[in-house]
Amino acid sequence: MFYRYKLTLLAAAAALMMTLPACGGGGGSSQTDTPRSTVKPPVEADVSEADSSEAEPVENHIGQYLAAANEILSGDKYTYKCTLTADGLTEPVTIERYKSGNRLYQSQQTSTGKRGFLSDGERVYEFDYLTYSYTDEGTVLPDVIESVVKENLPQTSTHIAAKEGEAAEEYTYMGDTFITVYDFYFDEKNGSLLRYTATYSVEGNDDYVETRTVSELSSSVGDDGIFNPSFKTTLTDFSAFSSADRQTYCSDQCAKFGITEQMLVSNGMTNESFKKISYNDFLGLIYRYSTGDNGGKAE
Repeated sequence: MFYRYKLTLLAAAAALMMTLPACGGGGGSSQTDTPRSTVKPPVEADVSEADSSEAEPVENHIGQYLAAANEILSGDKYTYKCTLTADGLTEPVTIERYKSGNRLYQSQQTSTGKRGFLSDGERVYEFDYLTYSYTDEGTVLPDVIESVVKENLPQTSTHIAAKEGEAAEEYTYMGDTFITVYDFYFDEKNGSLLRYTATYSVEGNDDYVETRTVSELSSSVGDDGIFNPSFKTTLTDFSAFSSADRQTYCSDQCAKFGITEQMLVSNGMTNESFKKISYNDFLGLIYRYSTGDNGGKAE
């Protein structure tokens, strides 16, 4: 399931049960994990004015530990693996992310299924082994660390709970209607990233907390074959469907996973909706109701 996150509570958690939770970046519908905001660049000086001066540089808020982790992610190659847990998840989500040059791969897996995306430098694919389908009209989901650094979020100290031998850095995103607090924990001796939490707060709702435990963050990729879109030979090309074929395929998948007409209605849909449904909305529907009992095993 790709996380596009519960958008009421998680406007910042927009990716992965692909809903795609990126390692550095999740549940039954679709979610990402990056605050949907931008940091405005410095205002350029008006050179037409005689007394114009250079714009003041923006203060860098990023601490040494997160900067070191981001240096790996900014390199030509990396492997990034973590496990996502949260109160709303019935089981941990295993997330893997790889980069080599301009190619990027990410997957997330539970017992229900495996989903992910692959950018091969020319196009972006999304794939799903629960429905055995893929599309070449996918989206690259940014990593949380890269997003925090890019947006230069301010450091705070509201949630930090470092254990002995750990160093911690906290960053807070203040949205118009929500607050997202990221707490990163590092090995105090070697600086390696151990885990981080993301706490999403919306007034009138309980906080939603996700924890990602890092098992690997390195500047190498073991097998470049991971960037080969081999799934194109075994999975169904969702983007190639005509509207009629898309409707038939989606209806068959709903029947396979026990999704009834009433369930469609509760999601504001009918069978006719399948003629124009997007890939992410289709998968969001399947993962929202699938327990894995009716589908094939994740690969």
